[in-house]
Amino acid sequence: MRSSSIPTPDPAALVAFNRAMADHADGLKTFAARMLGDSLAAEDVAQDAFLALYRHLEQVPASAYRPWLYRVARNLCLDQLRRRKFKLRLFRDVERDDDQPLVPEDRGGARPDQLAETREARERIEAAIEALPPKFREAFLLCEMQGLSYEDAAAILDCPVKTVSTRLFRARQRFKAAVGDLINV
Repeated sequence: MRSSSIPTPDPAALVAFNRAMADHADGLKTFAARMLGDSLAAEDVAQDAFLALYRHLEQVPASAYRPWLYRVARNLCLDQLRRRKFKLRLFRDVERDDDQPLVPEDRGGARPDQLAETREARERIEAAIEALPPKFREAFLLCEMQGLSYEDAAAILDCPVKTVSTRLFRARQRFKAAVGDLINV
């Protein structure tokens, strides 16, 4: 007789869960890495979020997996940040090479001065995002970087859709003021 606190879900739920892992694992890890500034801790957060989803497969409809996972990951990140007892500093020491870069990097045949300009542009972009107030940054990360809808971001942030819209508008304004000369926003 098997004694486990994790129920065995039906086969259709397992298929949906596996699809969710394939579809959302990378984005979830990237989001957590930016929240925590630590890619190893981000992997743990993503794993814990998927474990929580697995435990609640019967309660969470497949259509709500994405916002549910991001909300759990956000809460796990905030818990870790509180435990670390330091001010919330997003994007600290995060490498962009494995993420989707905002400024494309083309090393093939590029001159050293072009590579330096690209690196400087990336650094300015990251600094502009880091300079956003935390509430604006969260909305910016979820909607602009992860591609979530306002409704999903509102569910994750536990606020009205209009609040997400306002935060995102203000984040975009500040971001554009900081790096508008680099990219076409």
